[in-house]
Amino acid sequence: MDPQTVSTMKATNVILDFVLVAASIWMVFSVRGVGGMVGRTLNLIVIGAIILGIAHLLAEIGTGFLGLMSIDPTLNNLIHRVIVLLGFIFLIIGFRQIGELKR
Repeated sequence: MDPQTVSTMKATNVILDFVLVAASIWMVFSVRGVGGMVGRTLNLIVIGAIILGIAHLLAEIGTGFLGLMSIDPTLNNLIHRVIVLLGFIFLIIGFRQIGELKR
């Protein structure tokens, strides 16, 4: 691929990462005011979504694309996966609580 195409794709990735974070913040405002077990369940799921959105943004920052820092690609991938795992843990806990609601 030519350098211009690569640069455009990287910029698109960053824009999409910000959209993911914005969508997760929108989720926070969408579930505000819901109380009880349903509220706690939704809050856990939203926290997981926020962590997943931030994980992608931090992975992009780690590549040095935004000029903030550049770390070893293998370490960057490891950090990304650990953060994504944390996000999935929150999602799993939230979805498990949905099972409790059915009882």
